[in-house]
Amino acid sequence: MRGDIAQTEFAACIRCDPVLALRLRLLPADFAAQPDLLRAVLLAAPVATGAAQMPYASSWRQSISVAHLAQALALRAGVVDAEAAWTAGLAHNLANYLEPGTPTASPLTPNRSPPAHSADYLAELDPNGWLSDAARFHAEPLARGRAAHPLVRIVQLAYQLVARADAVDSVDVRAALAALQMGAGEAAQLLADTQVQVRQLALRFGLLDAGATSHSAGFDRLARLYAGQAAQSALNSHFRQAGKDAQPFTLLQDTLRALFGIERACLFTPAADGHLRASVWLASAPGLSALAIPLDDGHSALPRSLVRSAPQQFECGAADGALVDEQIARLLGVSQLLCQPLPLPDGQTGVLVAGDANPGLGMSPLWRFTLAEYTETLRPRAAPATVAPAAIIPPQAVPAIRPAASDDIPRERARRAVHEVANPLTIMRNYVNLLSDKLGADSSVQRDLSIISDEIERVGRIVRGITASEESPSLAPVGDLELVSVNAIVSELVRMSLGTLFTPNNVSVQIDLNPEVPPLPLQKDLLKQVLFNLAKNAVEAMAAGGHLKFTTRLIEAGGQREIEIEVADTGPGLPASVVDHLFEPLVSEKGGEHAGLGLNISHSLIERMNGQLSCQSSPQGTHFFIHLPTLHNGQTTLTTTRYGSM
Repeated sequence: MRGDIAQTEFAACIRCDPVLALRLRLLPADFAAQPDLLRAVLLAAPVATGAAQMPYASSWRQSISVAHLAQALALRAGVVDAEAAWTAGLAHNLANYLEPGTPTASPLTPNRSPPAHSADYLAELDPNGWLSDAARFHAEPLARGRAAHPLVRIVQLAYQLVARADAVDSVDVRAALAALQMGAGEAAQLLADTQVQVRQLALRFGLLDAGATSHSAGFDRLARLYAGQAAQSALNSHFRQAGKDAQPFTLLQDTLRALFGIERACLFTPAADGHLRASVWLASAPGLSALAIPLDDGHSALPRSLVRSAPQQFECGAADGALVDEQIARLLGVSQLLCQPLPLPDGQTGVLVAGDANPGLGMSPLWRFTLAEYTETLRPRAAPATVAPAAIIPPQAVPAIRPAASDDIPRERARRAVHEVANPLTIMRNYVNLLSDKLGADSSVQRDLSIISDEIERVGRIVRGITASEESPSLAPVGDLELVSVNAIVSELVRMSLGTLFTPNNVSVQIDLNPEVPPLPLQKDLLKQVLFNLAKNAVEAMAAGGHLKFTTRLIEAGGQREIEIEVADTGPGLPASVVDHLFEPLVSEKGGEHAGLGLNISHSLIERMNGQLSCQSSPQGTHFFIHLPTLHNGQTTLTTTRYGSM
């Protein structure tokens, strides 16, 4: 999404998705300026997986085939806009893209009921209705469309050529081609070109042999779980704009429209006279200002949602429904309402009324998360501390930068965060176990799953350690100590990072491990964290690629036997002024997400292991050395401290 080339590629991919291509076109023109919300839309979109992928792939190939051929015919005939021909061809069978298992869901807006025909999706894109007509009449006999608008005739012809094996030799198709001043041979060539292009696109998007692909249900659920978590992260970033460039209600309204297809909504808030009245915080139909709903009206879904602190549904025509709810629906121009309690900036609770929302939307995790993110924007935030720009602070002047008091996270909030993080970690660990059972005894697969499981458990231990002790980090318990092989930790780190860190960055890796290195009583996660940080820094230093080497040795230092771990890269080296302050928590020169604390944390962790971390750097590369004492004269004891299970 960054840079002209990336945006061009993104647009080209979306153009080939029948659902998302139209879904984004139906959103406001300025929607592309909200990348976080756009990311949430893409991640939250229904995805066909497992057994559902085969019918999806079949519908997709038909969509792309008709779109590509209709565009080619339009360009050849010159009687209609080629982009309109692509859009109409792409959407001609849009009703086939229903989410599996939910036959009443709309593909464009999964939380709303679908319109009667695929053509209805196109009504808002063309005021004259030619796009809608082309999709609506695409399967009608060609003779019926003889005098129809050229767009209708071209989409009809493209559909016949794609759907019928012998269409190019039939009388009706030849007559339609003649009307466009084209011959059968030329049409056959265009069809062949279309088939080649569709095959290439299918190969690119993994839909070439979808019917022969067998995915485990566990993997599909894990993929959907990841997409849901990523969509939540995108929503979090979207709502963080509150108070800067947009107000909470504006962000909420954009989210309702983009994620849930809710175009018409309003907000009712408690007034001083004990009634619910329409609020100006959310723009809505003018007539709503004339309504006042008593808070004790048990018939209306709005007061009921407040009393029960839960979403309530109303459908027009319900025998026991309140007439005022009928009037709200009429003024909004919808057939059903979802009434959702909503916190307000003044501390009260109002009612968000969403028109034509799916009846089950109130229980949707994405819906609940959206409301939670909106609520979070209403909480007051501490003003950030003023810090002088890093560029004008010499490193010698700031040996250690500590967060200002206003940046401290309250302990209770940290405890809640740790508790919440533990839940998705547990889910991920369970799904890894499920995948392990389903994927059989393939040793390489099981090894990779074991690494994933270990890393999930390590994240769990890290977050639990945040609140495990009231003491300072330097006095906190080291954690679970066990006799571990340093060589095994290095080997596991390289194997884990090969396909995700080293190979993608064109970095070759070599390990030279001394088999006589004895096991040490360590907290395995801490040493792995240090080694990974050193490896990541080395890769970032070798922007054009290079060589990274891990070495373990047994050495004598000061009459003591020690284990030395060397991490050496072939980067350009570090300036002497940087090396002098390398392990101090300085402001990073890398920018972006780099906080400048990685090496400081690594240095502290090695010290907690009674070891030392040092660095030597030259224009030929940088070498980091970790020295750890071996078991000697019983000075190092093996103890364990447990903080409970994840």
